[in-house]
Amino acid sequence: MSVSDRKNRRSGVLICGAYGMRNAGDEAVLDAILASMRAIDPEMPVTVLSRDPAGTEAVHGARALHTFNLFGLLRVMRRSALYLNGGGSLIQDVTSSRSIWYYLFTLFAAHLCGCRVMMYGCGVGPVSRPFNRRLAARVINRCVDAVTLREEESLDTLKALGVDKPEIQVAAEPALCLPPAPEAELDALWERLRLDRNERYFCFCPRRWAGMEEKLPLFAAAAEHVWRTHGLTPLLLSVNQNQDGGTVEALRALLGEEIPCRAVTEAMRVPELIGLLSRMEGVLAMRLHVLIFAASQAVPMAGVCYDPKVKGFLDYIGERNYVEYERLETAEQLCGLIDAAADSDRARLAEARDRLLSRERRNGETARRLLEEVGA
Repeated sequence: MSVSDRKNRRSGVLICGAYGMRNAGDEAVLDAILASMRAIDPEMPVTVLSRDPAGTEAVHGARALHTFNLFGLLRVMRRSALYLNGGGSLIQDVTSSRSIWYYLFTLFAAHLCGCRVMMYGCGVGPVSRPFNRRLAARVINRCVDAVTLREEESLDTLKALGVDKPEIQVAAEPALCLPPAPEAELDALWERLRLDRNERYFCFCPRRWAGMEEKLPLFAAAAEHVWRTHGLTPLLLSVNQNQDGGTVEALRALLGEEIPCRAVTEAMRVPELIGLLSRMEGVLAMRLHVLIFAASQAVPMAGVCYDPKVKGFLDYIGERNYVEYERLETAEQLCGLIDAAADSDRARLAEARDRLLSRERRNGETARRLLEEVGA
């Protein structure tokens, strides 16, 4: 059998990311990528690498393999037309060097197995360790066909690493294109969460992070400001109960009985979470995907940037209403962000959202072109 014949037998997509770990943001990204692949071809075989294959298959309706099933991974790579790395920030060594080594290995292996290789709607960096920087540049330059990025800061990171061989485009976060749940489902969610349809809410989404014990009273003072100055009920949201539930409960305890508030810590489907945020008067969040979902619904927002990816996203969409976490020292800083969000022009936010959605389509268009080149 000729090389050409073997090539033409390839079909389908293998998707790798931080999936199956009960992180609402990562699962939203997977939802968006799967929707994009199904728009290209509803019958196209898709396999997802996941820490929880059974859960991923049940929730997303796609075949899944365990992330560390290397024999299974290589078997699927040998017959897949396209390997997608992303979205999310996979090429970074803040989490650990082992993490970036794993994702770089998958890029190398996919290329070696004959796949087209794409980094899809991703963030890149920080990559701090000299060896990791050299390795990342070498693997991406040699093994990746195309890169689409979710913001411009990642482009700067790639340039600093010396990555210049793949096709690189700045697109947008894939999860921006996800719709909220229908209104009837949101009404049912309101009943389930015991929220009052007659109340107007302002969402606070803190997360567990180093030094949060000292900063949490600042969030409590900001929540009181929302109630006393703007007449809005603070809604305290955890999107990762394992990590952030205790932080939300501690914030509620600080508010006491005098300030009415609602705490939402139960798991929600991604469309429900997007719909919940769509009904907020504003959002103050540390979690990146809460800000992304707020942007997708043109909801006024303010950020507390604990990680460069949060600042990078807000800069990219032109919303500089944020404070960097390490520089957060007073409640007045948060109150100023809230006041600015309350004065936001929703029409302007909707225009910015529409521009982002137009850019996001570059992700799927690039994947489609790579598949067409293979003849899948």
